[in-house]
Amino acid sequence: MESKSEGICRFCLKKFSGAGMGRHLSACKTRQGKNASELKAGRKKYKIYHIKISGYKYYWLHIEIPGNATLDDLDEFLRGIWLECCGHMSSFTIRGVKYDDERLLDEFSDWDMPSQSMNKRLYSVLKVKDGFSYEYDFGSTTYLEGHVLAVREGNLGKDKIRILARNNPYVFECDHCGKTATNTCLECEEFVCDQCLDSHACGEEMMLDVVNSPRMGVCGYGGPDMIDDWTPK
Repeated sequence: MESKSEGICRFCLKKFSGAGMGRHLSACKTRQGKNASELKAGRKKYKIYHIKISGYKYYWLHIEIPGNATLDDLDEFLRGIWLECCGHMSSFTIRGVKYDDERLLDEFSDWDMPSQSMNKRLYSVLKVKDGFSYEYDFGSTTYLEGHVLAVREGNLGKDKIRILARNNPYVFECDHCGKTATNTCLECEEFVCDQCLDSHACGEEMMLDVVNSPRMGVCGYGGPDMIDDWTPK
């Protein structure tokens, strides 16, 4: 049995459903107070994008990122928190235009491909209510969807990208005994707990850790390269 799609607000530390988190963040008094205090500190204001990024039905992130950050910056963040395993190439698609990894552009430079570099600032390619798609690894592809929920004037302080909320880790049951699974099989895609690991027919060498990522169970992915800068109590 899978757990519900819920997460904790970074600011007030209250729990909300994945569907309700965006509404909460737009009205969260604790968040509004933090934003106001950052402005009172006399820091320079700039456009800040509130973006929700979803991976399949289980995984989601709410982030804030400066409008002058690039798609490359967002790509690097997504790789670090959710995706990176073998240095695969990636691509954004925004309003029908592809923004590709520089390596992909170099490799297919002679092709008549309607694509551009990821070295584009967010304010030049995205506006409020825009949606976009993202692909990581063109062999065993992980697909993500993004939506720009709001844009505000402010300052993120020392944060290059700020995580506002993310889904709590899902709890998956072992397909053998029903206990909490800690591994997933790369071969048969079953979930397996530590106690049932030795008896699983595919062998321990086919096991990958259960992690809070849409890349779980794919191509040797073992978990994030980066660590959240906050820990809900």
